[in-house]
Amino acid sequence: MTESIRKEDWERFRAIGRVPPSIREIVLQSWRRSESLGGVSGLKRAPCVGEEALARRRRENRNLRRAARPALDHSGYLLKDAGAMLLLCDREGVVMDMAGDPGVLERGRENHLAEGGRWDEAAIGTNAIGAALHARRAVEISGVEHFAEEIQRWTCAAAPILHPATGDVLGVIDVSGPVESGQPHGLAFSSTLALQMEEALRHEMESERRRLLEGLLRRRSLWREDDLILFDRFGAEIYATERFARTASEIGDFEGWRAAAAGWSEGVLNESFREDLAAALPGAQVEVIQEREEEPLGLLIALRRTRTRGPGAEARAAAAGEPDLAWIAGGGPEMAGLCADARRLVRNSRAILIEGETGVGKETLARALHREAAGEAAGSFEVLACGLLSVERLREEAGPRGLAERLARQGGALCLDEPAETPPEAQSALMELLRAVRRTPEAPVWIYTLSTRDLAAEAEGGRIRRELYYRLAGARLTAPPLRARREEIPRLALRFAEEAAARSGDRPLRFTPGALARLKAHDWFGNVRELRNLVESLSSVSLNRLADLRDLPPEIAPPRREASEETLRDREKAEILAMVAAVDGNLTEAAKRLGVARSTLYLKLDSYGFRRAGARR
Repeated sequence: MTESIRKEDWERFRAIGRVPPSIREIVLQSWRRSESLGGVSGLKRAPCVGEEALARRRRENRNLRRAARPALDHSGYLLKDAGAMLLLCDREGVVMDMAGDPGVLERGRENHLAEGGRWDEAAIGTNAIGAALHARRAVEISGVEHFAEEIQRWTCAAAPILHPATGDVLGVIDVSGPVESGQPHGLAFSSTLALQMEEALRHEMESERRRLLEGLLRRRSLWREDDLILFDRFGAEIYATERFARTASEIGDFEGWRAAAAGWSEGVLNESFREDLAAALPGAQVEVIQEREEEPLGLLIALRRTRTRGPGAEARAAAAGEPDLAWIAGGGPEMAGLCADARRLVRNSRAILIEGETGVGKETLARALHREAAGEAAGSFEVLACGLLSVERLREEAGPRGLAERLARQGGALCLDEPAETPPEAQSALMELLRAVRRTPEAPVWIYTLSTRDLAAEAEGGRIRRELYYRLAGARLTAPPLRARREEIPRLALRFAEEAAARSGDRPLRFTPGALARLKAHDWFGNVRELRNLVESLSSVSLNRLADLRDLPPEIAPPRREASEETLRDREKAEILAMVAAVDGNLTEAAKRLGVARSTLYLKLDSYGFRRAGARR
């Protein structure tokens, strides 16, 4: 492209403001913006950011740079002897990467048309990079059309790169060369490259969304009892459970928060952003999902459904086979000691605090302890999710026809789930409710408190009122995580399998020794709840009612690796002998469960030196 004006046109505009009749409108408007800045016409080079600032910008724009890398590599090679260079700039016009003719690259450094140079209009006046950012479209600026005289030796064609999800300008791709080189196809070239980069970003975004969904499906067992919504890092909804909108409307102003947060980017998935969400949805669990520490992929919001059991629930629970304290104590030394302490404490205190990680079975322990302590006078077991409480709800429950009156009349237990999540304005009302709960010999009432946080530390830090803490922490128990009691895992897995079978009418799921060994080796950060949900998932899909290593999800099953012939033989031998033992020596049943012919099983057992009944020595 040649200039639309001559040098004297630029000089007259600078001297007396005369507008050249042949000037292009986009150039004229940019000149006017540049003139209002004052002083840019005399600049010999663009300002340059420092090394640390450039490194930070590169990190912040890693996705854009990754999408642009193939174009820079390929096009830079094509431009090597063409008297031109290719520049990738961020949304503020700072050059992040460049490629092309070495001579032109070196010449560009004289004007800071190189890495670190800042080429928005406010920095250097009219130029293709700055005009493309302002107009959000491809722009070519050649020679004297540049507002700064020293930059008029360049001809440049730049196109903005738009994000496929939000439409935001992410950056600019620019083709530049000496004005005498002409660059007749520069605008078409930069526009084509911008489209290629946008397509690469679209593929990356789709890949991120697939990974988000796959990650959620792999971990869905952790959230089986919750309502969920999953967003990508640009605020687009990827997945939501059917009841999420209804549950969210009952808890807080989710739609108001969503409207206020519309169009967020990965830059706002920070602490204050999550605090705003916590205020809109009290009690919500919020997880920023990321594959690498510096690169968030999305946001998961989980809402716990309100759980309240009325009179008669304990009888139904017993019929459904909820474990009693004796069964819990049979899990091993850790649980036996915990249950022994619980029995002693409950005799002298009607307020029991049970702390421990999410999913360790705090509520199960509280229910079992209450049934043993209260006996026939157990009454109802009322659970209040404290994160969902409001002042109005608490005052209603403390009133003449509320929860306090029912407990005073019938006896039972009030179970407070996560009191540290009680909104600050509702903590006084919660105290009123606790004071309204009256205990009589005819209708005894126990207070059980469940907490994943250290309530003493929460009280010390002022996040929960001290008088509320002292009222709840009459006696204190700590439930150990499942990874601290690994020997209990097979026993729990079999119990959960039997419970699932009782509901479905199928035979109980069983596990191969290899599968049980892997379950014991897993860290179970979701604890007993995660194990229960996994067993229920496996039970619902199993056809042969036998779970092996290959049936476990990827995060549970060990990675595949090459093994020596001897290692494979030893593993096979252990699996076969364990199965024979599991069916009390019934080789026909063992062969069926192993999925091999009976004759093959006989040969294998003979090779192990295993004596079969009736076989000749």
